[in-house]
Amino acid sequence: MKGVALLFLSLLTSCLVASANVVLIGKNVTMAFDDIEANFAPAIKSSGECGVLSLAEPIDACMDLTNKAEKGSNSSSPFVLIIRGGCSFEDKVRRVQKAGFKAAIVYDNEEGVLVAMAGNSVGVKIHAVFVSKKSGETLTKYAGLTDVELWLIPSFENSAWSIMAISFISLLAMSAVLATCFFIRRHRIRRERPHSSCVREFHGMSRRLVKAMPSLTFTSVLEDNCTSTTCAICLEDYTVGEKLRDSAMSTQISCFLCGFLANFMENLLSSMQA
Repeated sequence: MKGVALLFLSLLTSCLVASANVVLIGKNVTMAFDDIEANFAPAIKSSGECGVLSLAEPIDACMDLTNKAEKGSNSSSPFVLIIRGGCSFEDKVRRVQKAGFKAAIVYDNEEGVLVAMAGNSVGVKIHAVFVSKKSGETLTKYAGLTDVELWLIPSFENSAWSIMAISFISLLAMSAVLATCFFIRRHRIRRERPHSSCVREFHGMSRRLVKAMPSLTFTSVLEDNCTSTTCAICLEDYTVGEKLRDSAMSTQISCFLCGFLANFMENLLSSMQA
């Protein structure tokens, strides 16, 4: 169970590379672009971030930006679009922050898969996302337009995975606690239960009981082929003068030894059932 919990913790850790969506909204246009958040920048809040897009000068932001951030209408934050290459992602984002922008949208300088921008998070207070080359070229056409808003919206896919992982781990933890309590209680009940045997110990028949058993002496055969000349238990023929016992376990007369054993077994079974 512990191994399963560790597995889901690793899956949860892998979800820390968060993706989001860049949404462009204008009067006659609405477009969405896939992106990945930088792992050294603050995460985008669930309600999203709204801003007005500007083009960085210089475009690669490998030098201090000559254009400064300007507050957009309707309390929109200033965003800036820059291209990949020339310097590290961290240097680009720090120069954008220094210029007063609230978010940096970095687009690829060649076709390829999206990557998570890496860097040192100390002192970084603005958002940063990475988009594809095609998305960046499209966004460039709308940079500087005041009637167009740009939204940074977090992806709910990773949030759902995180919630599922946390819920499953919580369920495993609760199951482990309940199972532990069950086994501890069961062990305690077993220890506290008196060790009294349900079977009474049988020490055999007393001499008084043996003497009290009804008996008779075999004298002679009354009829030919009569079964009364044979013990009902051991099937041995009686001899004249032999003592016979009336066994409760048989409807016929038996020899002395078989009658004794039969009554012994009867008393033993009775004591075990008591």
